[in-house]
Amino acid sequence: MDSLQLIADLSKTLRQQIDRTNIIRQLPAEALLQRPAPGKWNTVEVFEHMNLSSGVYLNGLGSEFEKGAGAFSFNSEFKPGWLGNYFTNAMRPRANGDISWRMKTMRMFDPPRNQGASTQSLDRFVQMSEQFIALLNRAKRTDLNRLRVISTLGPLVRFKAGDAFRFPIAHQERHFQQIERVLASTV
Repeated sequence: MDSLQLIADLSKTLRQQIDRTNIIRQLPAEALLQRPAPGKWNTVEVFEHMNLSSGVYLNGLGSEFEKGAGAFSFNSEFKPGWLGNYFTNAMRPRANGDISWRMKTMRMFDPPRNQGASTQSLDRFVQMSEQFIALLNRAKRTDLNRLRVISTLGPLVRFKAGDAFRFPIAHQERHFQQIERVLASTV
């Protein structure tokens, strides 16, 4: 796939997510904290889950860009890794909105257990997304095939940098659909 088109598409998705988050931030705190059903996440918990899980990739990408991005010339073609492509495609919602692969949240990414969700979670999400966009801009000068980032599955599973961008953004797309369902049932 064309690296510049990938970067443009991911940046566009992030900007759309930021725009939607800015609209959601204007809702009353009570609406954002209301659970759609007992045991289900409220809106701020979904945002905090995205902060926790996508933050791993943001930190990994940031670290790799600091220590190694300048060593590689720009490569106009990104070739997804087998695992990175599999997990990204499994995570991304289908065109009709269906989620094909359901999975249980790992304990470390469960905001109710971590007690970290608040209305500030939306602010942190916007900041994180802006940092992703800044790294995507830097990605226009390196090889997304050569930089490697440890996945949330641990050090044995490393994604190419292109996949380390694609996977968390696909994960966020999935959770934005969840946010819309939560808001439809609570607002």
